Amino acid sequence: MTIRSIKWAAGVSLFAAVLAVATSLPERQASAQVQAVPREGVAFTDTITQRVKIETIDPDDRTVAFTKPDGQLVVLPVAAGAGDLAAIHDGSMANVTYTQVVTLLNLRQKGPGSQEARREQMAGRDPTDVAVGRFTMTVVGVDLPNNTVSVIQGRGGEVRTYKANTIAKQDMLKKIKVGDVVVGQSTPLMVTAITAAR
Repeated sequence: MTIRSIKWAAGVSLFAAVLAVATSLPERQASAQVQAVPREGVAFTDTITQRVKIETIDPDDRTVAFTKPDGQLVVLPVAAGAGDLAAIHDGSMANVTYTQVVTLLNLRQKGPGSQEARREQMAGRDPTDVAVGRFTMTVVGVDLPNNTVSVIQGRGGEVRTYKANTIAKQDMLKKIKVGDVVVGQSTPLMVTAITAAR
């Protein structure tokens, strides 16, 4: 056998091996290629006042269960001076002020996946997202001199502004810009004021 035929046989064998491996590899789904990469979260403390539906109140344990306007059911402790719980009845509407922690989980969602996230944001909220307090918002303002970021949810609604009062949060402000999609989660903590709605 000549050197030329040995090289030719080795080349054919190598080509056949590459084909065999390529056909045996599993296909990647197209959706796996457009997932946004989560980044480290930054938390902000926030105070919210909303008109909510009271599901039930336990005056002895000082807890209240209510449904927020977005449909999320929340059960929270009530601060001692928050209001007269006996004056509020199950099934009624009430004005509730509560504290919460807002954690921005994805600080700069760009590239593949960001357009899908914006489409999902505009289409409405997933029931699972509502239940756990997950949200998608768009950055509408970044004020570096005052260390604030402003975001808005969905097609409109209230603009929320968060103050970056630590170095980590201030560094985060430098990485985002108006138009970025922000994925996060809200965790309600305690009711600080509650009154029956008129």
